[in-house]
Amino acid sequence: MPGTILVVDDDPLIVEAVRLVLSREGYDVIKASDGLSAIGLMTSQENSQKVCVVLCDLEMPNGSGKELIAYLHKHHPTIPVIVLSGASDAQFLEGVVQNGVCDWMRKPATRDMILEKVRTAANLYALRKQQGI
Repeated sequence: MPGTILVVDDDPLIVEAVRLVLSREGYDVIKASDGLSAIGLMTSQENSQKVCVVLCDLEMPNGSGKELIAYLHKHHPTIPVIVLSGASDAQFLEGVVQNGVCDWMRKPATRDMILEKVRTAANLYALRKQQGI
Protein backbone atom coordinates (compact mmCIF):
# COMPACT_ATOMS: atom_id res chain seq x y z
CA MET A 1 0.00 0.00 0.00
CA PRO A 2 2.94 2.43 -0.18
CA GLY A 3 2.18 5.88 -1.53
CA THR A 4 3.85 9.27 -1.85
CA ILE A 5 5.24 11.02 1.22
CA LEU A 6 6.20 14.70 1.34
CA VAL A 7 9.23 15.14 3.62
CA VAL A 8 9.91 18.72 4.72
CA ASP A 9 13.00 19.69 6.72
CA ASP A 10 15.73 22.31 6.40
CA ASP A 11 18.38 19.72 7.28
CA PRO A 12 19.29 17.89 4.05
CA LEU A 13 20.79 14.98 6.03
CA ILE A 14 17.48 14.37 7.82
CA VAL A 15 15.56 14.57 4.54
CA GLU A 16 17.90 12.11 2.83
CA ALA A 17 17.88 9.67 5.76
CA VAL A 18 14.07 9.67 5.86
CA ARG A 19 13.91 9.36 2.07
CA LEU A 20 16.15 6.28 2.17
CA VAL A 21 14.08 4.62 4.90
CA LEU A 22 10.80 5.25 3.09
CA SER A 23 11.98 4.46 -0.43
CA ARG A 24 13.35 1.10 0.71
CA GLU A 25 9.82 0.25 1.83
CA GLY A 26 8.34 1.21 -1.54
CA TYR A 27 7.20 4.76 -0.81
CA ASP A 28 7.76 7.56 -3.30
CA VAL A 29 9.24 10.63 -1.63
CA ILE A 30 8.91 14.29 -2.54
CA LYS A 31 11.36 16.56 -0.71
CA ALA A 32 11.12 20.19 0.37
CA SER A 33 13.57 22.25 2.41
CA ASP A 34 11.04 24.54 4.11
CA GLY A 35 7.36 25.26 4.59
CA LEU A 36 7.02 27.68 1.67
CA SER A 37 8.61 25.23 -0.77
CA ALA A 38 6.29 22.51 0.50
CA ILE A 39 3.24 24.74 0.06
CA GLY A 40 4.43 25.48 -3.48
CA LEU A 41 4.71 21.77 -4.20
CA MET A 42 1.23 21.12 -2.81
CA THR A 43 -0.36 23.78 -5.03
CA SER A 44 0.34 21.44 -7.92
CA GLN A 45 -2.74 19.31 -8.56
CA GLU A 46 -0.53 16.33 -9.40
CA ASN A 47 1.30 16.46 -6.05
CA SER A 48 -1.80 17.24 -4.03
CA GLN A 49 -3.54 14.17 -5.46
CA LYS A 50 -0.71 11.72 -4.87
CA VAL A 51 0.72 12.80 -1.47
CA CYS A 52 -0.83 10.66 1.26
CA VAL A 53 1.29 11.78 4.26
CA VAL A 54 3.35 14.87 5.09
CA LEU A 55 6.30 14.49 7.45
CA CYS A 56 7.63 17.90 8.52
CA ASP A 57 9.85 19.78 10.92
CA LEU A 58 8.34 22.72 12.82
CA GLU A 59 11.18 25.24 12.91
CA MET A 60 12.52 26.11 9.45
CA PRO A 61 13.53 29.29 7.68
CA ASN A 62 11.26 30.43 4.84
CA GLY A 63 8.02 29.07 6.17
CA SER A 64 7.63 27.11 9.37
CA GLY A 65 6.00 23.76 9.78
CA LYS A 66 3.15 25.55 11.55
CA GLU A 67 2.41 27.56 8.39
CA LEU A 68 2.52 24.39 6.31
CA ILE A 69 0.21 22.58 8.72
CA ALA A 70 -2.30 25.46 8.60
CA TYR A 71 -2.19 25.42 4.78
CA LEU A 72 -2.69 21.66 4.63
CA HIS A 73 -5.61 21.72 7.08
CA LYS A 74 -7.32 24.37 4.97
CA HIS A 75 -6.61 23.01 1.48
CA HIS A 76 -5.88 19.28 1.96
CA PRO A 77 -7.60 18.18 5.17
CA THR A 78 -7.47 14.47 4.31
CA ILE A 79 -3.65 14.40 4.30
CA PRO A 80 -2.27 13.45 7.73
CA VAL A 81 0.71 15.40 9.03
CA ILE A 82 3.45 13.92 11.20
CA VAL A 83 5.80 16.36 12.93
CA LEU A 84 9.47 15.37 13.12
CA SER A 85 11.05 17.85 15.48
CA GLY A 86 14.20 18.47 17.44
CA ALA A 87 12.14 20.16 20.16
CA SER A 88 12.78 18.63 23.55
CA ASP A 89 9.55 19.82 25.15
CA ALA A 90 7.18 16.85 25.07
CA GLN A 91 4.25 19.00 26.28
CA PHE A 92 4.81 21.36 23.34
CA LEU A 93 4.89 18.47 20.87
CA GLU A 94 1.80 16.88 22.41
CA GLY A 95 0.08 20.26 22.08
CA VAL A 96 0.89 20.20 18.37
CA VAL A 97 -0.98 16.90 18.11
CA GLN A 98 -3.96 18.45 19.87
CA ASN A 99 -3.98 21.12 17.17
CA GLY A 100 -4.74 18.63 14.42
CA VAL A 101 -1.43 16.98 13.65
CA CYS A 102 -1.72 13.22 13.26
CA ASP A 103 1.40 12.31 15.24
CA TRP A 104 4.91 13.45 16.16
CA MET A 105 8.44 12.10 16.55
CA ARG A 106 11.51 13.58 18.16
CA LYS A 107 14.72 13.72 16.13
CA PRO A 108 16.58 11.53 15.64
CA ALA A 109 13.79 9.05 14.94
CA THR A 110 14.54 5.40 14.40
CA ARG A 111 13.81 3.60 11.14
CA ASP A 112 11.13 1.48 12.81
CA MET A 113 9.43 4.50 14.38
CA ILE A 114 9.35 6.37 11.07
CA LEU A 115 7.89 3.39 9.25
CA GLU A 116 5.30 2.65 11.94
CA LYS A 117 4.03 6.23 12.08
CA VAL A 118 4.01 6.66 8.29
CA ARG A 119 2.12 3.37 7.80
CA THR A 120 -0.46 4.41 10.40
CA ALA A 121 -0.87 7.84 8.79
CA ALA A 122 -1.15 6.33 5.28
CA ASN A 123 -3.88 4.01 6.56
CA LEU A 124 -5.66 7.02 8.08
CA TYR A 125 -5.42 8.82 4.73
CA ALA A 126 -6.92 5.82 2.90
CA LEU A 127 -9.76 5.65 5.44
CA ARG A 128 -10.47 9.38 5.12
CA LYS A 129 -10.52 9.12 1.30
CA GLN A 130 -12.82 6.09 1.48
CA GLN A 131 -15.21 7.98 3.77
CA GLY A 132 -15.03 11.11 1.63
CA ILE A 133 -13.65 13.29 4.40
